[in-house]
Formats: sequence, structure tokens, C-alpha cells
Amino acid sequence: MNRNKMITAVAVATVACGMFAGCAPRSTDAVIRIENNGKKDSLDYGYVNFVCRMNQARVDQANLASMGMGYWSQTAQTGSNQTNEDSAKDYIYQNIQGQYLARQHAADLGVKVTASDKKKIKKAAADFMKDNTKKAIDQVGAKEEYIEDFLEYETYYERVRAKVESSADDTVSDSEAKQSTFTYALFSTKSDSKSASGDSSISKEDKEKLLAKAKKVASASDFDKEAKKLKAETSTYSFTRAEDPGSDQAMDEKVITEAKKLADGQVSGVIEVKDKGYYVIRMDKTYDEAATKTKRKSLAEQKREEAFSKQMTSWKKKVKFTLNKKLWKQIKFTDLFTTKQTKNSDTGK
Repeated sequence: MNRNKMITAVAVATVACGMFAGCAPRSTDAVIRIENNGKKDSLDYGYVNFVCRMNQARVDQANLASMGMGYWSQTAQTGSNQTNEDSAKDYIYQNIQGQYLARQHAADLGVKVTASDKKKIKKAAADFMKDNTKKAIDQVGAKEEYIEDFLEYETYYERVRAKVESSADDTVSDSEAKQSTFTYALFSTKSDSKSASGDSSISKEDKEKLLAKAKKVASASDFDKEAKKLKAETSTYSFTRAEDPGSDQAMDEKVITEAKKLADGQVSGVIEVKDKGYYVIRMDKTYDEAATKTKRKSLAEQKREEAFSKQMTSWKKKVKFTLNKKLWKQIKFTDLFTTKQTKNSDTGK
């Protein structure tokens, strides 16, 4: 799930009740209590429930067919006791806090939600209530005031983020950005199936055969032609020239180390990587201008995002959020949302 992208515009989320009835109870009790510089504030259950259920609705509508009916009760990831529901709610809780903080500090940054903005927000909320059935509205826990509040929070958040990121130092040095690109041929030593002992590697004899093939590629006059002829796995890879080889997240340190020794057009010897196979690489460009440009852009974006994250962390340290766990547990994703069915415009059916 991407940051604050589960709902981009409430007005476009038209929902229909799924086959499981039983919407979470609503309450005016505070589910999130907030202490901010001696001032107390809160967010009530009705609003928080709406935000959670609308996020669920967006996920259900987009992915229910592939996720399966039991998705929300399934374990979120291997080795975790947390369900997908709990994981999603944790994410939503963090977003709610972020939106609250952004709204609180908007004036400090000169960020406003104008009368014109509020008029559009009010219309979006009214359209949502008009475009959905009473059953769907009850299921999602919607009220016009909740929709308006959420869209206003979201507007503040996006504008505050843009303001902070626009003033961040996103300078990227040449050494940070410079990319080298090589083509590699890989003869994998991993088997498609595990042995009775759990070993997924191939036999010693097969390894020797692959090593012989790798040596042929390394000594060939035409790297590409020989790699293709011997059915090696081939691809290109770009890496940051100035970084330590061990810091690369996707390519083995031994391969990057050897790549740094090569000039344009040079081919390496055979590089054996444990549990992977035999690599042979050809340096295509020690300075890849296109890859460097792309890297510079991504690093600048990363620095802006980090600046915003740092600012949010700083603001959050001064505010205490307390979650009413009993009320929070009552927000459940047990009843699913499906896309509202419409008549086929071509057949009229």
C-alpha cells in the first residue's frame, strides 16, 4: 500500500454492500485522544471508522477477486502474527496522525484550504452520499461531515508535504548519481526442485558443466553471441560507482567488485557466487549517462521525501496520540465491499 494513496478522491469511490452483513457500531466516543502543547483534542469513532472502512472499500473493490474472501483474516507476512486487517489499520492510524499534524502546522508554512476548496469538498461529499445506496452508506459509516473532514485533512496533508519537499535540499552530487552499467551472463547452480535433504543446488557434475560454459563465455570474442548460444541468463545491471560494493541491495558484492575493475568493453573472468551460480560480466559503460540521470532524479525525490518524513517525526515528538484499543478493535473488515453493478451500455442488460 502506498502512502496516502488508498483514497485519492472519495467522490469516485462508489460502493455496494457485499454478501456479509453486520457493519461496525458507531459511537461519538473518542477513539484517538490527542495532547498538543497542553491542549487536548480528539477524533471520534464515527470519523475514524469511516476512514478505515473507506480504505478497506478501495482495496476490496480493486483486489477482492484476487485476494479471496478470507484475505483480511490471513497473516500479513511470513513469521508475523499480524493479520492483513491489523496491518492495514496500523497503516491507516499512521496516516490519520500524519494528516492531523499537517493540518496543525499548515498555517506555520502558509498553507491554506480556501473557501473555493471547501466548496469543492462539500460538493464531493454531497455527490458521494447521492451516488451510493443507504445500505452502502451505512456499511462504510459515511456522513457528509466525515467525508468533508477527511478531504480537508487530505488537502492539508498533500499541500504541507509539497511545501516541505519544495524547500528541502535535494542536491545530488555527481558521485552519488554516477552509474556504471554492465551486461551479465549467469549460469545458475540452483535446481528447480529440492532434494530429500532440502538442498536446492544441482549435482557436482552439472556444476562442472556450467562452469565450463561460463569459461567459454568469458573467453569468447563475441560475448552476446556465446551467452545466447549456451543459454545463459542475461540482463543488464546499473550500479552506483562510488558506493561500497557490499551496500548494493540487488547484486552480489563479488560481482560489483569485479565490475569496478573493468573498462568499457572489457569482459570479466568467471565469478562464482554461492547459492547463485557462475557470472560473467561485460562492462558496457563505466559512465552511463541515461542511468545516471535517472538515478539523480530518484535520489532527489528520495531526499525530498526524507525531509518531509523528518519534519513529520519532529512534529510528532511534541504531540501525544492515545488510541482507545477497545473501540479500535470494533472496527472490523469482516463484511466486504464489492463494486456497484451497472447496466451494460452496449447491450442494455
